[in-house]
Amino acid sequence: MPNTRLHTVDQLLDILDEVVAASGRGDRSQKSAAGFWTEMLTKPGHPLGTRLPDETLVDWHERGLLDELHGARVLDIGCGSGRNSRWFADQGATVEGIDLAAPLLESVRSTMPESVRLTATDFLRDPLPAGQFDVVYDSGCFHHIAPHRRLTYLERLASALRPGGLFGIITFAAGSVDTPSDRQVLTDGDSGGGMTFGLGDLQEIFGHLTPVELRAVRTDREATFGADFLNAGLFSSAARHPTAG
Repeated sequence: MPNTRLHTVDQLLDILDEVVAASGRGDRSQKSAAGFWTEMLTKPGHPLGTRLPDETLVDWHERGLLDELHGARVLDIGCGSGRNSRWFADQGATVEGIDLAAPLLESVRSTMPESVRLTATDFLRDPLPAGQFDVVYDSGCFHHIAPHRRLTYLERLASALRPGGLFGIITFAAGSVDTPSDRQVLTDGDSGGGMTFGLGDLQEIFGHLTPVELRAVRTDREATFGADFLNAGLFSSAARHPTAG
């Protein structure tokens, strides 16, 4: 913004976007990263090449923490190849799966159940599917968002999640990998391979929601995807669940 003096929050966020985009890795939360994500998620042997649903989803569903999914409306943020979107659909939900990786979505769209719609969408900047959702789920998107854009994420989440709805999230766990501080990212723009979050971090960041369960992702459940470097959180937008142990 040459010769323009900063005077709005949006201008500040745009400037910080430029800092991140100018780093060696670029901004992996924008559509310019579609090729990167498509290549990574289709790489032979990559852990996320799995078609299995997240361990947490299956566990939460079996324990009744996700409420009734039959007929529910679900937003799957950063859906990738659609493995969790497909699982939600198998439980009877109608799913809007959104991701930056347009080529990947195009390659798997024909394999999805009829109740799944996949759209190349930037959760932070593009118009979102209309209406509100019973469940909003994010498996691995949030930890690739630069610190300043968490503000945008929280605003978008608040508009997408219906009153009484549920929000589930999977992130890199604190201590699992080396990660820069928020201050470092906002200075040099490099968020490394992704940010990490402790369970307390998730509870604080999503403090406007009621925690249902916060725990590490488990690796011992058959026919599910789990990794020991991940943390999980399930939150409600209404105080209706006791916190699970």
